[in-house]
Amino acid sequence: MSMISKQLTKSDIEKSLLMPTDSFSTFPVPFEGDRFFSVTAVDGTGKTWDFPCIVEQSEGIVSVGWLRFLSGKDVRAGDTVFLLRKPVDDGGGDLTASAKLKIEVKRKIRLMGEDIWAVLQ
Repeated sequence: MSMISKQLTKSDIEKSLLMPTDSFSTFPVPFEGDRFFSVTAVDGTGKTWDFPCIVEQSEGIVSVGWLRFLSGKDVRAGDTVFLLRKPVDDGGGDLTASAKLKIEVKRKIRLMGEDIWAVLQ
């Protein structure tokens, strides 16, 4: 399983999620031209989301359009987004080259002296 994560900033929540381009190196992404690609991921409720991405080569970042995903969620600066790539079982017990991507936003909560992670739905 591969994973990328980022602690969110106010700009990530209000404009677009900015990720370093090298963070996508573990995920094979289909480019549409030389600057655009789309990432499809499933959230914790099983809903599928398409995230349009633009590569800003000169800045070394990928701008991810995800405001629709955030709508209705109480996401705040300081929360963390996780994008996980999980291999898919082909039914015969063998893992295929394809994989499902899962997206989660979590908030760290301190409870009785312990840090726990709550998934935001």
